[in-house]
Amino acid sequence: MFGSQVLETATGLIFVFLSVSLITTALQELIASLTKLRALTLRSGLKSMLADGKQGLGLYEKIIGHPAVAPTGPLPSYVSAQQFSSAVLDTLGGAALMPSAITSLRIAVQNMPDSPLKPVLISMFREGETDMSKFEGRLQQWFDQSMDRVSGSYKRISQILSLAIGAALAFLFQINTIGILGLLWSEEPLRKATNSAVSAYLASPDTGSQSLQRVSDAMSLFGLRPIWESHPAFDATWFIGCALTAVAVSFGAPFWFDLLQRFVNLRGTGPAPDTKKS
Repeated sequence: MFGSQVLETATGLIFVFLSVSLITTALQELIASLTKLRALTLRSGLKSMLADGKQGLGLYEKIIGHPAVAPTGPLPSYVSAQQFSSAVLDTLGGAALMPSAITSLRIAVQNMPDSPLKPVLISMFREGETDMSKFEGRLQQWFDQSMDRVSGSYKRISQILSLAIGAALAFLFQINTIGILGLLWSEEPLRKATNSAVSAYLASPDTGSQSLQRVSDAMSLFGLRPIWESHPAFDATWFIGCALTAVAVSFGAPFWFDLLQRFVNLRGTGPAPDTKKS
């Protein structure tokens, strides 16, 4: 049992956010898989790196279709820097570029069609350098840096998708942060039941399909019902409470899981309830 009403209330609320975040993550991954979101984002990022309108489009198509980049199909979901550099060098000359033939590579780059990649490659040459591996290393480093921006774009899209799913769950199932907070604060039996569920969850954390059952259990504890079963009073408190839930869920399940563990650990470091009373 928790000795602090504040701590019990906060822990229960965090558990609700974690429960909804788990199902949000599962739905987000399902949508991303069905829409090939990661692969499409990667392809868009590669296109912006290699082509500008029609300029460089031929180079982009050669590289995106190269076996080193897309060994299993036209939409790879991951490309390593080594795969990319191999595809670029092969496109520029392949076997004709001997390990030390920097001069041949320089000529091939100068003669390649205009594209966003061309000035990048030209800038990577060093006067008097004959080691091809150093050039390839700079190309791979540039690719990794460019992929960091693509990853950032994917994360932003994922966060927007997570917020949208969280909002749909919050409003459809009436997961009202303000209402739940009031129930937890005023009803000790509910706090104890929630904290028991927290202890059970932390003893055996679950993800995936079991997260749906976790949300169902959390809803049952608070008497939450879908909007089509229990019509709410659509007042400002209801809208703000559901919106707060949506925003909280967008932080993601890992965030709430870590925070939940911290609150439970905080409880463990405090004095036991009997000690406080004595």
